[in-house]
Amino acid sequence: MSANLLLDSEKPHALEDDRESALHVLTWTALRYTKHSSISMQPDASARFLRGFDEAYVTKGGVKGGDLKSRFLLGRDISRTIKFDGRPQLDQLIRELTQAFAVRYEEPPLPDEFEELEEMRLSGAPPSSFKYNVVFRYQQRMENLADPDWLVNTFRRHLNTGDWPNDKAEGQPLGTGSKTKRGREQVQLESRIPKSRRLSVGSSSRVLSG
Repeated sequence: MSANLLLDSEKPHALEDDRESALHVLTWTALRYTKHSSISMQPDASARFLRGFDEAYVTKGGVKGGDLKSRFLLGRDISRTIKFDGRPQLDQLIRELTQAFAVRYEEPPLPDEFEELEEMRLSGAPPSSFKYNVVFRYQQRMENLADPDWLVNTFRRHLNTGDWPNDKAEGQPLGTGSKTKRGREQVQLESRIPKSRRLSVGSSSRVLSG
């Protein structure tokens, strides 16, 4: 599920939410079943990221989550930290999608920046100059997310780049101490949710975070 819907369940479910979910599913699957390494000094970085997909907490409005997902997008944390062995195309695909969906959680441009773009248009500025404008880039990224063909075309472009390894999925270790910590976090979450609303530990991540 998108961070947008997890952060505010009152928001209408949009196409962009489903597309963002595709990125989360891709990233989770790649971390769990594709060999990778961390370029950071944290040996259990992938386990920390995986726990982010299960994030859930109780508020007056019900069970919510999404903070870590939105932070991963805004900080480009996963694409900057994780490298998949022999799969630069996968690295590039996740990096591009992360940058694209991050715009949903960034602060929008300021009013005077919108005015600057309008002045450029009225003055007949050359098209090549627009790509350096903050508002133009922001609007273009938002339009891409709503474009019916954008996501499929992005996947196809990366799938047609280079030679992807022809191998099988292989379960990856969750990292030092991750199983224990994840289990403890789930038990703590379960204890805070009334019995009438509890989900099984095994299914909570799929139902709450998607």
